[in-house]
Amino acid sequence: MDATVVNMRFIKPLDEAVVVRLAAEHRWLVTLEENVVAGGAGSAVNECLAARSIQVPVYNIGLPDRFVGQGERDELLAQCGLDVEGVLRQLTDWGIKYPVSPPV
Repeated sequence: MDATVVNMRFIKPLDEAVVVRLAAEHRWLVTLEENVVAGGAGSAVNECLAARSIQVPVYNIGLPDRFVGQGERDELLAQCGLDVEGVLRQLTDWGIKYPVSPPV
């Protein structure tokens, strides 16, 4: 997969220049966060693009907006679709292609 990875260490202040540049350079954007998307990094990216009338498909992957029970971190990430297999499944469902043998 030919992808650009940006570590959004903080939601605020959002580096809007980077978001705008990436939207111009890519056919679509994917945000991935270990947080609920609503009010998180995915929402910040969506709001930044909307405020500038930039139309690029954005797929937000994050925790579900519901109570998640207790357990080991790896188990909970898998349950929420945030492990490697879950993320790749969501990307496939969205129509994004990736190598047959994803890096681990």
